[in-house]
Amino acid sequence: MEINIDRKYCFKISLVYFVACLFANFAGAMIPVTMTFQAFDTQNMLHWKEFLDSHKLLVNICMNLSFVIPIIFCLCYSFSILNTKQEEVVAKKAVNLPIYFSSFGCVGWGVNLLIEIFFLIYAKLTLHINILYLLSSSAVFSFLEMIFTFVVSYLVLETVNRSAFLPRLFPNGNISKIPGIRKFSLNFLFIVFFITICFFPIVFLLSSLIAVQINNGIKIDKDTVIMSILLMMSGFALTIVFMKLFTVPLKILTHTTEKIKNGDYNSKTNVVSNDEMGILSDAFNEMTDSLKEKEFMRNVFGKVVDPRVRNYLLSKDVKLGGETCETTIMFCDIRNFTAMTENMSPEDVVAMLNIYFTEMGKCIEKNHGIINKYIGDAIMAIFGVPIKSENHAFDAYNAALEMRKSLFELNKTLTMKKMSEIKFGIALHSGNVLAGNIGSENRMEYTVIGDVVNTTSRIESLCKVYKTDLLISESVADLLSARQKIKLHFVDEAQIRGKQNSVRLYEPYDI
Repeated sequence: MEINIDRKYCFKISLVYFVACLFANFAGAMIPVTMTFQAFDTQNMLHWKEFLDSHKLLVNICMNLSFVIPIIFCLCYSFSILNTKQEEVVAKKAVNLPIYFSSFGCVGWGVNLLIEIFFLIYAKLTLHINILYLLSSSAVFSFLEMIFTFVVSYLVLETVNRSAFLPRLFPNGNISKIPGIRKFSLNFLFIVFFITICFFPIVFLLSSLIAVQINNGIKIDKDTVIMSILLMMSGFALTIVFMKLFTVPLKILTHTTEKIKNGDYNSKTNVVSNDEMGILSDAFNEMTDSLKEKEFMRNVFGKVVDPRVRNYLLSKDVKLGGETCETTIMFCDIRNFTAMTENMSPEDVVAMLNIYFTEMGKCIEKNHGIINKYIGDAIMAIFGVPIKSENHAFDAYNAALEMRKSLFELNKTLTMKKMSEIKFGIALHSGNVLAGNIGSENRMEYTVIGDVVNTTSRIESLCKVYKTDLLISESVADLLSARQKIKLHFVDEAQIRGKQNSVRLYEPYDI
């Protein structure tokens, strides 16, 4: 996966996130002001306040560490984005900004609790006060501050991340494919949602109610406490239910998508609702039907033309015209085909040709050639286009040799079936041709044209004259000698119909 990250942009965004995280910490500091238990241990609480007032400067310095530590962590993380050289590492750091910055805020409140414990121990040793209630209160408030800071900062940062930052940073998507990235499911967001709309409101209202009751000498209403706990449990259960309503269909969609990605176009997802999730499932199934149809057309297209030609045409704007390329052309024609098949039924002729073309096609395709067209019982194959290759002559030569061996084995099978043996003639010629889409705007085909094509056809017809099954032109022989050190046997210098200059013809030594 190619990644190109704008480090300076990521650094600027991280500073914005840092400010949002800092505000979340300030909001968390307001929890002790709005949520307080004042009455369980009034005497020791007064001593504790006197102790804090007497060490006010030191206490303020130490307690501010809850803000300083997240600041240091966030800035270090931001500068690490700016200075990291590996693109994948930068991408991972950018995507993980919300979870890391939110976690840094929690670390500050953890440090704050440790400092407060230290002061409580010091107060106990100097003032001999009971710190059990004070210690439990500090732990509760620190825990609530940690959760509040994390939830608020994470929701804000993740919202900005998904709506603005990540779409610009990764316009083509594939965020989940970044190596080492932390993947969070929707379950995590639902839990954060539960804490935001259920846990904190109930804890806040319950603590305020208890504080009022204690301050006014009223006995704590246990039924209210139990009801609050039941409400939180109910809220959590409902959150799980809603979570499943979303995550289960999405998991099924993901699983079905993987199956379609692997070629199973018969896979579909069940539609179980008429809401947005149901609409998405319907659209997904319609897309699957469309992909299945297109894949069928693509497969049929790949049988009408060579799959490599198909892929070449599908990857470009299909239009008339082409380009000049150096290629090697092969013509292969069955000898005395008319006489051989005059007593055969059309069905038998077609069956025999299909077997023959299949075996010859395997040899051509194995050596990077493309069957451009069938002309009756003849095969025209091209090597070196549309996928260019410097070894096109060598590939064509190897294909011709393998076709001879394959025909020998095929004739054994035909003899056993009491069918006539097949004899062919092959010609190879190299040169420049125009390769491209030839025809009209409404009907075109990918082919090659030029004198090389016509000359190859003429050379193939000379196989009868020289009583051989393979003739190779001088241009092919020169390429084989120069690049592959292959030496050929000279046959003759023949005059080709329609050409002023004669052509030197060769054949392999083993013929």
